[in-house]
Amino acid sequence: MLTLSASLSDPTTAIPAANAPHRRFSHWRALLSGLTAVAFVALVWHGIPQLDAPARGALIIFGVTLGAWVLTRLEETAVALAALLALALSGVIEPNMMFDSLGHSLIGLMLASFIIAAAASATGVSQWLAATVARRARSVEQLCYWLTAANLVTALFIPATSARAALMAPVFLALNQQLNHPRVGKVLALVFPTAILLSAAASLTGPGAHLLTADLVAQLGGARLDFLRWLTLRLPFALLSSFGSTWVILRLFLTQSERRQALRLKSDWARHGEIDAEGASPSKQRYVIGVILAMIGLWATSGWHGLDNSLVAVLGALAVTWPGLGPISMKKGFKSVEWGLLIFMAAALELGESLVRTGAAEWLVSHLFSGLKTWLSGHPLLLAGGVAAIGLLSHAVITSRSARAAILIPAVILFALSLGYNPAALAFSVALASGYCLTFTISAKPMAMFAQLPTATYGPADLLRLSAVLLPLHFLLLLAFSWWVWPALGLELVRTP
Repeated sequence: MLTLSASLSDPTTAIPAANAPHRRFSHWRALLSGLTAVAFVALVWHGIPQLDAPARGALIIFGVTLGAWVLTRLEETAVALAALLALALSGVIEPNMMFDSLGHSLIGLMLASFIIAAAASATGVSQWLAATVARRARSVEQLCYWLTAANLVTALFIPATSARAALMAPVFLALNQQLNHPRVGKVLALVFPTAILLSAAASLTGPGAHLLTADLVAQLGGARLDFLRWLTLRLPFALLSSFGSTWVILRLFLTQSERRQALRLKSDWARHGEIDAEGASPSKQRYVIGVILAMIGLWATSGWHGLDNSLVAVLGALAVTWPGLGPISMKKGFKSVEWGLLIFMAAALELGESLVRTGAAEWLVSHLFSGLKTWLSGHPLLLAGGVAAIGLLSHAVITSRSARAAILIPAVILFALSLGYNPAALAFSVALASGYCLTFTISAKPMAMFAQLPTATYGPADLLRLSAVLLPLHFLLLLAFSWWVWPALGLELVRTP
């Protein structure tokens, strides 16, 4: 025992020896990645003379950035900022354009939405909503469906899935303590993040991937999708996906008798977690709910009054932080903003726009995909299936949802345009598919958050078992929507002349 203790305390003995192979592998991996990047730079710079220097520079920076997102463990925001700096230093963009994309309406919309989410958190609106619907449940199965419905509603006004997970974690802990049943607790722990992630599909102002999709489709010749149009197209998918997944979870992990177990919840069961005491008064709660409903109404009727989605969001953010009326101050609202995500989105937007501006995107369309045109142009269902499969599996390689969107959506839109398909339809499919991230705890923040709560929840084997069923079901669902549902709602897969 003395020898073992000495070896553990001595930094030059057993542990370094055990870690040495891992360090050598990391060094070789870094060296291989560097050599690959150098080879790619040389290939693009010397192998595409028909492109001018700015276009080649934009293509090189895009390719290296993509490789860093996929092949390294570097933080995605740091990589995006490095790409932005490289665009300016290489002369692809002017230095004063580096942060122009921070003024994009998409960034303003996300910024305001984070502030509104902070107000909802301070007043306990999400917890109140979950408690209200849960009291209607008479069995474990009903409880899971009601909680899924509550998460679907919160998706309309809270943009970040991680923020919704943080709001719902205290609700789960309170429920789990009340029920005191390990198997039911595991099911609830799976239902919460699954519903949070899949219900996000319903809202244009949800994940940044949705706003990026709408913006890129409009930039590259498609129609701009407003809040109501997005909701019309996406809500049916979100409903089937969320409630269908809850149905699967219940049957994979509980017996029939466990699903029908009666519930007897105390009236104060949801008063757990940290809620701002000053902002949690009933009047403040009603005020925030009123602001949120007014925003949703304005978003849904933007075609009538002409107010931009970002302007509506800023009005809402101002209303919930107005002195004497709002539950939080503007300073506190700004502290709740995920600035890393905003900077990442701004850099990703500029990176994509540089490809279009320099002509590199046009070259990609005319050359990179030319060999596939004949094969895929007459097989829209095959193309839709390929796009869905790539999007669904991408979370196993790229753990950041924002990075998946920044990589996949521009490529799919350009590919669709080159083949004569509707870019909005395929972008819709890949944005939905890339939002599937239920296989590993590292695939999404809500999955990691609920797995690490201070109670028994789920493990890697549970997620693999769940994804083995949900992944193929989501593939079939995406195909059905691409082929039947969206065309019936006016979003044709094949572009009409």
